Amino acid sequence: MKEKIKVIFVGGLTNGKIVHDYLVHNQYVDLVSSFTYTDECSAPRFVRIEGEESIARSGSLADYVEYIKGQKPDLIMVAGWSELVPSELLNVAPMGVIGFHPAKLPQDRGRSVLAWQIEDGYKETALTMFKYTDYPDGGDIIAQEVVPIEENDYINDILDKMDKATYNLMRAYFPLIRKGLAAAKKQDLSEGQFRRLRGEMDSWIDWDKNSEVIYNKIRAISHPYPGALAKIGKETYKIWRAEIVKSHFIGEGCQPGCVIARYYNGSVLVKTRDGYLLITEMEEL
Repeated sequence: MKEKIKVIFVGGLTNGKIVHDYLVHNQYVDLVSSFTYTDECSAPRFVRIEGEESIARSGSLADYVEYIKGQKPDLIMVAGWSELVPSELLNVAPMGVIGFHPAKLPQDRGRSVLAWQIEDGYKETALTMFKYTDYPDGGDIIAQEVVPIEENDYINDILDKMDKATYNLMRAYFPLIRKGLAAAKKQDLSEGQFRRLRGEMDSWIDWDKNSEVIYNKIRAISHPYPGALAKIGKETYKIWRAEIVKSHFIGEGCQPGCVIARYYNGSVLVKTRDGYLLITEMEEL
């Protein structure tokens, strides 16, 4: 085994910075290059990876295949990166390409998975460290750390938990990866499902849904995500935070979407199919 291994890093969000900084400070790593987003990136929790070895890529990572090949890396690590890694890079490094996915693979492959999980009422998820293959999110699993989703957790809370899990997995498993001792388990690709990328239509609140369903949607796409959209009266709002109100005697006879009360602090009580939501943070569009 080499005393140092040559690593190329690809990423640029908060969890990517955690991986990058771990590699920078690891005495057994020669971080030869880092590929990050340009300053124009508008991704939530964007962090520009700094350092002499850092390259703010423009265009696709595929444009840098020959450059990366020329670096002769032992390992490529990916975190905080939405673009698929070009297939030409998967076999460039003898130790492969290793990255992370915020789900209990083989469940919830694909895009926008944390938002889907929160909206669907998951009580827990996981961060999976896995080997990249041509099959998206389908490579061998090196490790998973379970991440609880509490009833009052919003998406930013879960992203914070994912950052902590990223550091935990790096600290526990990177030494084994470096030594070639990290066992990996094949995924059963007949199991699980793919999540699609969310669009604006997925952000709209239907007041004729149960309070918990609406509340989960609000939690799923609150800051730093785009926010849930709703009609309240004749106006359109972005809804950032809410609370379920379980009283069943106020506003009897009101239809879902009806405003029951407006309070001095700006919060609004709205009728749902089975109860009420107190909207505590919103902005008019």
